[in-house]
Order: sequence, then C-alpha cells, then structure tokens
Amino acid sequence: MNKSSIGYSIKLISVVLLSTLISMIMRKVGIEKDSIMMVFLVGVLLVTVITKGYFYGAVASILSVLIFNYIFTVPVHTFEIYSTSDITLLLFFFISSIISSSLTSRIQKQAEIAEKNECTARLLCEITDNFSNITGKKNIVIQGISYIYNHTGCKSKVTLSDTNEIFYKDESIDESKCNMNKLNLDIHGINKKLGEIEIFFSEDNLSLENELLIKMVATQIGISLDRELIYYERENIRIEMEREHLRSNLIRGISHDLRTPLTAIVGASGVVMDNINKLPQETIKDLVKDINEEALWLNNLVENILNMTRIGEGKLVIKKQDEVVDDIVDESLRHISGLLSNRDVQVSLPKEVISIPVDGKLIVQVLINLLDNAVKYTDEKCTIYLRVFQKNDFVVFEIADNGEGINESIIDKIFDSFVSYSGKIVDGKRGMGLGLAICKAIINAHGGEITAGKSPEGGALFSFTLPL
Repeated sequence: MNKSSIGYSIKLISVVLLSTLISMIMRKVGIEKDSIMMVFLVGVLLVTVITKGYFYGAVASILSVLIFNYIFTVPVHTFEIYSTSDITLLLFFFISSIISSSLTSRIQKQAEIAEKNECTARLLCEITDNFSNITGKKNIVIQGISYIYNHTGCKSKVTLSDTNEIFYKDESIDESKCNMNKLNLDIHGINKKLGEIEIFFSEDNLSLENELLIKMVATQIGISLDRELIYYERENIRIEMEREHLRSNLIRGISHDLRTPLTAIVGASGVVMDNINKLPQETIKDLVKDINEEALWLNNLVENILNMTRIGEGKLVIKKQDEVVDDIVDESLRHISGLLSNRDVQVSLPKEVISIPVDGKLIVQVLINLLDNAVKYTDEKCTIYLRVFQKNDFVVFEIADNGEGINESIIDKIFDSFVSYSGKIVDGKRGMGLGLAICKAIINAHGGEITAGKSPEGGALFSFTLPL
C-alpha cells in the first residue's frame, strides 16, 4: 500500500466517523432517522471528492449503511432489520450513495482530464515560446537538451543525421559507465528524419508526464531544425540568384568596358603606325597620350575586378604596415595623373607627418577609385578636392567636388555593386560601378567607415576613416 492509499483511507475513516458523530448528536436532539441518513449521504459525497476513484466512495457507502443499521435501526446495536421500511430505506440509501459517488468520481475524472489537457496545452505553448526565437542548429539542440534536463532531471544526447554532430547536456555522457535506463526517440522534420535523441533516466524521474514532455520537446526540436533547414535552403537559393545576377551584370559590364578603351587603343595605335612619318609630332603625342590614358584605365578596371573577385570569395588579404599618409596620396595621384591632367585638383594634407597601419596598395586603390569617380561624374570645369586630416584616433580622407552631387534617392545604396551616382545600373557609361563597392569592402576590412553625402562646395563628398 502506497502513501496516497494510506492517506485516502485515513480521510475515508475520518469522514465516516465525523458523519456518525453528527448523526448521533442529531438523534439526541430528536431529529428523525430519515433526515439523519442525509448526513451519511453527504459524507459519502465528501469522501468521493477528497479521494480518487470509485473504490473509496463505494467503501464509504457500505460503511455508512452498516453504521446506520447498527446505531439507528431497530433493534439497535445489531445488524438485524425487522422493519420492511428500514430495509427499503437502507437499500435506496445505498443505491443513491453509489450513484452519487459514481457521478462525482466521473465529474472529478473529467475535471482532471481537462486540467491535464490545459497543462499540456500550456506546456506546449511554453516549449514553443522557448524555441520561437532560437536560430542555429546548435542553439536549437542545446535549448532542447537544457529544457529536458531542467524540467525532468534527465540527461540526454542528440545526434544529427546530416552531420553526425553529437550534443550533450554540459558534458559528454560515458555510456559504458552509465547504469541508467535509456529511451531513444527519433527527431523528425516534415519530409525526413533529422536525428535521434537519447534520454538517460532512472525509474524515479521518467513518469508519464515527463515522457510526454520529452516527446513534445523532441517534436519541437524537429520543427525548429526543419525551419532552420528551410531558411538556409531559401537563403542559399537567394544568394545563388544574386550571384547569378551579379555574374551576368559583371560579364555585361566587362564586355562593354573592355571594348570601349580597347577600341580607342586599337584605333589610336593604328593611326600612329600607319601615319607615323606623316603626322605632326604634337598629334602623335596626343594619340599616345590617349593610348596611355586608356591603358591606365584598363589597368584600374582589371585591378578592381581582381579585388571584387577576392572579396566575393572571401580571399581579400590585408597586409598592414605603417604607411605615411603623404606617400599614399602621392602614389594615388601619380597613378591617375593622366586623367587629372586637365582638372583642377586641390590637395590639403596635414602639416605633421602621420603614419597609419594599413595595406598601402589597397588604400591607394580606394583613392584611385574615388578620384576616378570624381573625374567621371563632373564637368571639366569642376574642381576636385582631396583633404586629409586627423580626428581623434582616426585619419579622415575626403574626396569632394563642386559638381551636381549625388542623387539623394540612392545615397543608402551607392556602395552596392553596379550603382552609379545617378542611381541607375551602370551600362551605358564607361564604368562598371564596382569601384565604390570595393572601397567599402577595403575600408571595412581595415576597421574604418566610408560614407557618401553632400560636400560644403555643393557637389559630392566621399569620406572614409582609418584608425591610427
């Protein structure tokens, strides 16, 4: 006999004795036995309410009939009954008490079922809430393992099917030294098995409620892993579509941008070769200058394409060493001196010598791209400003002009690939729109920040910072 049975038996005896005591008091004050019988009926109902099952109610009914017969029916203090009315009264009392007890027990069971259903729904809601904002396979599995351990005390092990990764609660479980029982459950997604969860338990901590909780957690792990899988599949499809779109734009841009300068180089060199003894020296110099400018532009284009490829593959290597700011600026101006030959460029550098830990070649490329854009998108009469100064723990580079400026509608996406100052996909103009995207990647890789906006002179302003 377990503790709950002993407790229920004590409650049964106590209620029956209390009913008997009250009945005896009522008898002494002159109340008829027909009314006294109602006290025992109430006692039977009370026993049914405070205990579980039909058994205790039936026992209370039998005891009540026997006690009533022994104390209140003639002859008293015996179990004999002479009166037919007393027999009828006791019979109907017994039937009434049994029916009342059964109905009460049934209502009680229905209430327990409703309470269990409510608890199950609440538990399911709690489990769902715990997993709703969790992302990442590892985080989902660890959340499930921790939830099982915190609510049941059972340690568990999860093995994922696709990667054969194994996750434990806190530390690995040595199964060879584990004397506990084990429960294996499959973790299923919508279309396939995603893994397996093993629960290690003693007989004390795997009740039906705990087993239900574990199964619900295993189901929720499967739902969350399936959701994560679907998300990654969609993300991979989206990335692949973007790559394909980028690849097609890149091919279109390269074919256009290579054809334009190559045509100019072929044409100018052909004219020089065919008429080298006929053309004036000045004309030859102009043609050679054009060839040089187009070749420099092609070199810059190829460098940008290579950098963009490295960035896309995650292979952009930053080799930092201390570089003097003045040397970086001079190198960038020297590289595109041909493009700037007919432009008014005003350079402002700090008076003191400033060194910064950067990859000098990449920062020169950033300045070349920004200066090239300034030349490309402004009239020849416009002035280009290159300013460098120190601000707190950063060196600030600014490239500005007094042209028409940047279309405000594309400020937020101007550093995306294939976007020009006008906000249109670059195709009709020379320039693929890769330069600014490369600039952003390089500056971010150095721990700096690059922004675009309106310059004090009224045109475009590109500013980037590099930490000292």
